Amino acid sequence: MTTPGIVFPQQDHCPDCAVSIDEEHVDGCDVARCIVTGLQQLSCLHDHDCGIDVWTGRWPGDADCERLGLMIGPGLPDVCRLYLEATWDPASRQWIVPT
Repeated sequence: MTTPGIVFPQQDHCPDCAVSIDEEHVDGCDVARCIVTGLQQLSCLHDHDCGIDVWTGRWPGDADCERLGLMIGPGLPDVCRLYLEATWDPASRQWIVPT
């Protein structure tokens, strides 16, 4: 399935652990995010439970970039800018721009 303007279309399976959309990532998946920090679960060194992340069909951060208008160009999310300018909200599991 493709969406107009999206450079990276939805993927039916996680490119690392191959789970389907709405399924939990497998332990050790490179794509899974820590739900506490919003960053890569595999490299999370904090002393907490990273929780369960599911594959949405899109790369982590892409939808947040679109929602917040953090785009390099049409259909190209600026995830680096997202990590610099936004704050992870664990309750909503979204990146937000502080007001």
